[in-house]
Formats: sequence, structure tokens, C-alpha cells
Amino acid sequence: MDINTYEQIVYSISKKSWEFDKVFSELLEEFPSERKESVRSILSQEYQKHIKKGFKAGHSDVKKAAVYKSVRQAAASGEPDGAIVRLAQQGAASSALTARMVLEEYLTENNKKDGREVTKPGEYKDQALKSQTSMLMKDTTLIEDGKLAMEIFLATIKDDSYGPLAEAIKHSIGEEHEQKLKDCLTKLDIPFSDENVLRVQGYDKTPDIKLEVPISVDGHIINWIESKALFGDPEAHQGYLRDQFWSYMNRFGSGMVIYWFGYISQLDTNRSAGIILSDHFPTNIVRYKPEMIKDFSCPGDDILQVNKSLGSLAIS
Repeated sequence: MDINTYEQIVYSISKKSWEFDKVFSELLEEFPSERKESVRSILSQEYQKHIKKGFKAGHSDVKKAAVYKSVRQAAASGEPDGAIVRLAQQGAASSALTARMVLEEYLTENNKKDGREVTKPGEYKDQALKSQTSMLMKDTTLIEDGKLAMEIFLATIKDDSYGPLAEAIKHSIGEEHEQKLKDCLTKLDIPFSDENVLRVQGYDKTPDIKLEVPISVDGHIINWIESKALFGDPEAHQGYLRDQFWSYMNRFGSGMVIYWFGYISQLDTNRSAGIILSDHFPTNIVRYKPEMIKDFSCPGDDILQVNKSLGSLAIS
């Protein structure tokens, strides 16, 4: 994708509400020639940037108490389920993170009633409470308050980027595309080691795939392949270069990154340095075939003699 198109999509997102499904449908109509998965990934990444930017202000002690109070009042007044989702939409916030905030306040309140105090609002005296929050987010049936349990559950399934369900889906998609990469290599009978094997061998920085025998793609030698089931935008790509790709380059030589959901074409600037980008498994692969190597002895080799007395090569 050209950077101008990417910037147009980002600009369009910035002018819309943060109702994910609604915005996604509108973007597909505005940019019909772009891949559906590319648009969705860009929207998800922009949504996460937005949430991170306002996280600190939106999760202050005062804000937590106010949101918890609003949810309790909604339940008491008989409002329909989905109060947390509605509050999150009004504040352009993550419904799953808002639900976690409410759940933390609920558990803190209950622990105080049981004589288990915290140091100050929002700070746990013991990490067990934080672990309990994570556990209940994953299984809301364990929350004693049935009404609150439903609110937490709805908030997690309505969030496309945060929460246990969203994280599980993202992990599954990542695993699916890593397996797709392995299946392609196996089908072509290209030997490789995955990151699990490399860790056992003692490597601390491991790409998804390390080829046992390098291949060539577009004239570039490929020793490793990294699978990324997302769109390669400037922020994500620079972070991966810093934290992963250059480390792979230093340890294993040149390699390839596959951004399965596309990337900004102007980011593919490190080919000469040994890192090339793609949005699909390469089809133009050149493989090393040692069986094609023949004996290319030079004519006249028979007249070369070793002068043993001098320990040198001489021509008679």
C-alpha cells in the first residue's frame, strides 16, 4: 500500500466515532480497492493508539470511582444490560479495559468489607487481587454478582482489540499464519527450524523460521523468515526493527518479514542491508542445489606441479 493511501485511511478514521464495526464498514465503502484485512488491521492499530494515548487520564482513581458508581446506578435503576459498553462508547474508551476497571473497584470494595484493605485506592496491597481480576475477566461466571458478571462479559465480547477474547483471537490468527508459513515451506521441501527449536539451542532472539539452507528471493539471500499477522505501519515496523529484526540480522544474516495484512511500500528500505518485506509467501524462490555442481577443472591442470622443495606451486 502506498503511504498516501495509508494516510488517507488514517485521516478518515480520525474523523469518525470509535464504534469499531460501524467505522470498519464505512472504510470499506470509502476504500473499495484495498484489502479488507488491511483496512481492518489499520483500524485496529489506530484504535489501540487512541486508547493508549488516553489511558492514564481515563484510569485515574477519581475516574475509576465515577465509572463504578455509574455502573452500579444503572443496575439499580433497571437499565438494560450493556451499561459498561455504553459508558466506554461515550468516552471513546475500550469496553474491556473499562470492565476491568469496574471489576477492580468491585473486588476492592468487597475486600474492604472482609477486612482486607489496600494501601490506597487503585493500589493493591497484594498481587493476588490483581491475579483474581484477570481470572474473573477470563471467566465471568465466577463473579458472584450476576448482574455485574453479565456487564463484564458483554464488555469483553464487544471489544475488538482488548480483553481476554480479543487477545485469544489475535493469538490464534498469529498462530494460524505461522502455521501457513510452515506448511508452505514443508510443501516445497525446504528444511527449517522454528523458534521453539532455536530457544532450546540457546538463542535469546528467535525469528519464527530459521532456514537450514538459505534460499534466494529477488536476488536477496534469505536465512530467516518472520511472520506478522498485521499491517506494517511506520510505528509498528520501526518498533519491530529495533526490538527484533536487526537482532535476527546480526545473529543469522539477511532475512524476510511477511506482513500478511499488507504494509506501506515506502517502508521496504532495508533490502540492501539484508531485510526485505513482503505481504505473501514468495513464489520466485531460487534454491541451492548442490547436485547441479559439476567438476569445473581448468584445462591444463595436469601441467601444474607442486614444487615440494620450495613448498610452492610451480608451472613446468
